Amino acid sequence: MSQDVSASAGRFDALLQVNRDLVMVLKDGVVDICHAGESEWLLESVLIGGSLDEMLPADLLVSVKGAIERALASPGQLQSLEYVLRPEQVPVFREAGLREPTWFDARILAAEDGEVFWSARDINDSKKLQRKVTNQAQRDPLTGSYNRRALMTVMEQTVAQALRYDWVCSVMIIDVDDFSRINDQQGWDAGDQLLQQIVSGIHKLKRTADFLARYGDDQLVLLLPETNHEQGVAAGERVRRLIAEMEMPYPTGDITCTASVGVAGLLGPEDGATAMLKRAEENLFVARSSGGNRVEGESI
Repeated sequence: MSQDVSASAGRFDALLQVNRDLVMVLKDGVVDICHAGESEWLLESVLIGGSLDEMLPADLLVSVKGAIERALASPGQLQSLEYVLRPEQVPVFREAGLREPTWFDARILAAEDGEVFWSARDINDSKKLQRKVTNQAQRDPLTGSYNRRALMTVMEQTVAQALRYDWVCSVMIIDVDDFSRINDQQGWDAGDQLLQQIVSGIHKLKRTADFLARYGDDQLVLLLPETNHEQGVAAGERVRRLIAEMEMPYPTGDITCTASVGVAGLLGPEDGATAMLKRAEENLFVARSSGGNRVEGESI
């Protein structure tokens, strides 16, 4: 019998050594065995003997204990859990070597004798890639500003919040005057560089809370939270002046341009993001029809 036990222990140790995941074996909520796997930052001895109550923040502790209770109720059935450990929230793990927020995909399994096996795979790289892909899907590849899809999501949220709390907000559409002429005369590369310079200039001008997005080939939208219509028109004038005073060095000579701006403010409980953008487009049309290089708002 002792040989069988020894052989089983040897196989278990071997399995741990070839396992890349962080593995813990719990007895009555206390870490009995810990194997760092590929989590090279982890000092295993710090966790051994520690209890879950001491190791985890309250919100994660509830989730983990719930998974463990389900595992104990159904021995042999895997329970899944995804979570992030942040150094400032888990002092024990910080002492064990955790230095940055790290995501884990965990599997929890209970044996018939009540032992709990907790295997946690580091998925930080895949999470970073996922965030990068998501960010790229929301960004305009030329200017780096947000795209139309991202704008609509943020604008709908901003308008809903403004309506809920009786706040204000405004939006402006910025259209580069005669942009097609610049492309025709100077080339598409010149037009691309000009848009990039305009976006860079607006980023320096806008507030942190303002949201800039590329709306069309030569159109940008600037969403202005907590800004009434009069303030929105004033902001539009600052943008118009910024663009009018801008000069872009180019091999064929410095390129200058002007822009027309249409502004709309939140009118009331029946208003919405789509309606605001439609009114801003109508005001933009008036600005362009009046010769360009001007700002048009609403008669409120």
